[in-house]
Amino acid sequence: MSAEAGVCRVLAEVEGEGPLAFAARVEDFSATAFPRGTQVNVALVACNQRADETAEAARRAMAECLLARLAPTGSLSFTACHDATDRFRRRLFDLVADLGRAAAAEGRVRAIFGEDARRASGPVTSAGVTLVGGSVPRVA
Repeated sequence: MSAEAGVCRVLAEVEGEGPLAFAARVEDFSATAFPRGTQVNVALVACNQRADETAEAARRAMAECLLARLAPTGSLSFTACHDATDRFRRRLFDLVADLGRAAAAEGRVRAIFGEDARRASGPVTSAGVTLVGGSVPRVA
């Protein structure tokens, strides 16, 4: 999450935490890190390929919380590896379309896969460790 005035925050799901617990933590964190009045310019949710109801509910919850803090010109992107399954891609595109309609944020919510993700702003490493194959194993 990146906000006006250059404030940037990164959250990662903790091993064993579970998607719904992580979504709740994201919501709590964003409320304190980005209080009302602070607008988020860019929010990026890196996704694994889980397409079950629990993972989808967690992604939706995180997105709704982030959209509530999104600046009028801000964007929310879901990103996943280039070899994501067709089923996962369809489910993520459906979520993006639904969020765009529901939040009057059409065009500001998108999904990025593989090569497109390299064009997204931000570091390609975390704590000095280069990501293998452009994927992160434990994320939303």
